Amino acid sequence: MKPDARVPELWTPEQTAEYLHTTPASLRLMRYRRTGPDFVKAGPRVLYRVDDVVAWLQEGAA
Repeated sequence: MKPDARVPELWTPEQTAEYLHTTPASLRLMRYRRTGPDFVKAGPRVLYRVDDVVAWLQEGAA
C-alpha cells in the first residue's frame, strides 16, 4: 500500500450501534432488510466504514 493511500476507519457493529444510539440486533435487522448503512464483510466479520455511516445519516436527513 502506498503511504499516501487513504485507509477508511472501520467500526464493528457494536461501535456503529453505539454511535447510532441503537443495538447491534437492530443493525443486523437493517442488514437483512438492506435499509441500513453500507457494510463490508472481512471473512465472517461485519464492519462499517465510518464515511458510509455518516453518509447514510445525511441521506436520511435530506
